[in-house]
Amino acid sequence: MGTVGTGLLAACGGGTTTAGQSSTTTLATPSEPAFLAPAFPIGGSESVTAAGLPQRLTFVLRDGVDIMRRTAPASTRIPITLDGVEVGGGASSRHDDGIITPYYPIIFTPPEPGSYVATLVDHPNVDPVTFLVKDRSEVSVPFVGDQIRPVDTPTFENHRGVEPVCTRAVPCPFHTTNLNDFLDNGRPTVLVIATPGFCQTDICGPVVDLLIDAAPDRPDVDFVHAEVWADPSVFQTGKFPDTTAAVNVNELPFEPVIYLADADGTIMSLLSTTWDRSELAEALTAI
Repeated sequence: MGTVGTGLLAACGGGTTTAGQSSTTTLATPSEPAFLAPAFPIGGSESVTAAGLPQRLTFVLRDGVDIMRRTAPASTRIPITLDGVEVGGGASSRHDDGIITPYYPIIFTPPEPGSYVATLVDHPNVDPVTFLVKDRSEVSVPFVGDQIRPVDTPTFENHRGVEPVCTRAVPCPFHTTNLNDFLDNGRPTVLVIATPGFCQTDICGPVVDLLIDAAPDRPDVDFVHAEVWADPSVFQTGKFPDTTAAVNVNELPFEPVIYLADADGTIMSLLSTTWDRSELAEALTAI
């Protein structure tokens, strides 16, 4: 996990590992995780955790070589403290239904802005993770309860400067209609912002594929996919491509994200950085 030159968190988008990684601590038992890694922006201008709102924070466990996949425990405890006092977090179950990399989600409502600490208490030798919580007025990304933000999204007929319109090997079916043409039609809307060409085996996993599988069960919902990079071939030059209009209008320093809005356009649920089949199914019940 890390940030890239544009400020976009490269959960799946081809960035390098810099910020958001805890230091490695040697453990007495090699089978134990070597450190706890946050799968969300943790500090500075890129922090998107806001005080006073329930938010979903995701963590992965890493050993000394790689992200733990087969050996990650079925559950773990990740309490969250502020100034040494426990204020949230707790038990979290392993999630990996339909994806490769297991993760552990925590629903947390920070009581106030400040520097918080998440600890893997079942493994006292593992370094904690410190992350920044800001005042809501300082965080510009959408939250549950906000309106889904209008934006013109690329379609098969009009790429709107995005090439390719979908980085999935077989383009996903969610590019038939511009998001703005779906809004105000009295139907729920799902917008997923992700780059599937880079999301098959990394932290986020094949989240667009999961949505393709789930969509037929919700014919009452309009589904839209927007890519992250306007032209990912620019990576070959050693530079970072421009981000797409969907990323920019939502002011995202991370990806992927999925917004699930009701018929009035109110975001009723959202998932970010990584999710599996079970969390997606639960999120879809909100609309």
